[in-house]
Amino acid sequence: MKQKEVEQRVRNAMEHAAPDKADEILNACSGRPEASEAPLPERKKKSSHIMRICAAAAAAVIVFVSVWLIAGYRTTRTVDSIVMLDVNPSFSLSVNAKETVLAVEALNEDARSVLGDMELSGVSLEVAINALIGSMLQNGYLDELQNSILVSVENDDANRSEQLRAKVASAINSCMSGDQLEGAVLSQTVSGSDDALKALAEQYGISLGKAALIQEVLSQDATLTFADLAGLSVNEIALISNSKQQTSGEISVSQTGTVSTKAYIGRDEALAAACAHAGVQTEDLLQTEVEFDSENGVMVYEVEFRVGNTEYEYDIDAKTGEILKQKIEDKTPGQDPSTNPGDPSGDQSFIGEAAAQEAALKHAGYSASDAAYIRSSVEYDDGRAEYYEVEFRVGNTAYEYKIDLYSGAVLAHETETRPQSSAGATTSPSATPTPAPATPTPAPSAPYIGEEAAKAAAFAHAGVDASSVVKLEIEFDFDDDHGPVYEIEFHSGRMEFDYEIDARTGAILKSESDFDD
Repeated sequence: MKQKEVEQRVRNAMEHAAPDKADEILNACSGRPEASEAPLPERKKKSSHIMRICAAAAAAVIVFVSVWLIAGYRTTRTVDSIVMLDVNPSFSLSVNAKETVLAVEALNEDARSVLGDMELSGVSLEVAINALIGSMLQNGYLDELQNSILVSVENDDANRSEQLRAKVASAINSCMSGDQLEGAVLSQTVSGSDDALKALAEQYGISLGKAALIQEVLSQDATLTFADLAGLSVNEIALISNSKQQTSGEISVSQTGTVSTKAYIGRDEALAAACAHAGVQTEDLLQTEVEFDSENGVMVYEVEFRVGNTEYEYDIDAKTGEILKQKIEDKTPGQDPSTNPGDPSGDQSFIGEAAAQEAALKHAGYSASDAAYIRSSVEYDDGRAEYYEVEFRVGNTAYEYKIDLYSGAVLAHETETRPQSSAGATTSPSATPTPAPATPTPAPSAPYIGEEAAKAAAFAHAGVDASSVVKLEIEFDFDDDHGPVYEIEFHSGRMEFDYEIDARTGAILKSESDFDD
């Protein structure tokens, strides 16, 4: 309702609510004589003056009451603050200056389930919070495995916003402790004038508060992407943030309580799984580091350690202990292939691609017949041959090797295990058969989404703007598990991204990001 309409309605209400007593007031003030009495001129003069005074007083009273009613309407019906609650259910509460709830918006399906048929408009903010927290506890969204909740307050007045943030966080702590649950409450103030942040929140279908939390975490760790974190719960985002020891004084998110790790195997077990796979003893480890991370929406322990001159990196499924990814690199002095200049077409000391493939397969414990595909090439840097890169797949595990150009030694290797895909894994349209490795890949035609759509999907998933992208490479290829794909590589800022996009649906099949050295 517009302001003029509100004021007009108040005036109408005043006119109908208060009887018109103007004549009686004026008569009483002037001492108006009876009709039979003769009017006195001096009396008329005085009466006229008194009448004007009384009329002015009556008008002043009406103006005062009108202003008072309008001010009261504004105070009780105007939104003063927005309070957002995020667990995985996400809510936005519009609150007036008296901290009475004007409206509650459920921002996702889980939130609609929690809200149910509760009518919280008109109740105090504290009552509404208690009702929502109680329902989330009852429906299992808050428990000892997922005990974190994010509070975000938006108000144009920074002091008022901070006061309300602290008050709401305290109320939630009391509510959760009353239910004998040790909770972790993250709280922050946000600005509704941040258009870029609002656009990200809308793009990923999350609250402005959760978008602000993700942006805060990304500012401390550039290896993560917005897309990596948007689908996670607040508990998972908090674990990643805390694990990476993001305690910079610039972080504006306050936290009380300890974030639960009870849903996961634990750092010690993750480290033990990595050591067992690598065949090393924990007492031989150097420079050990274990952190929470996310890979394609899956919570993982990122395990890194060194034994002698060999560096190991593992991604361990945080719930199951399954090894999802490994990278092992020999740092022995003298193993740098760039110290051996040469050209594979003219220097016969290079072992050749066939020997490089054989060395990689032998190291992995397979033969060429076991591999679904195998590719190899000489990798260059600034025109200098560095190593053979060998890639192959066995089952649902992809292998990538760096092989020394001269000796065939394994310089580094990496594996990545993906869930088996039933769609497109065994059959493909007869019109687009998978070409032999030596045959150039055909250009995609009508059934596919096209390069522009594939690039847009990759940029959106990475959370980058197309204008910031450099060194873009895109190639149409066939994957043995998924069929036709677009392979996309690009740089943005200090990050390098590598994507594999389903050429038919635009689905993200693979995404990797790393610092651009």
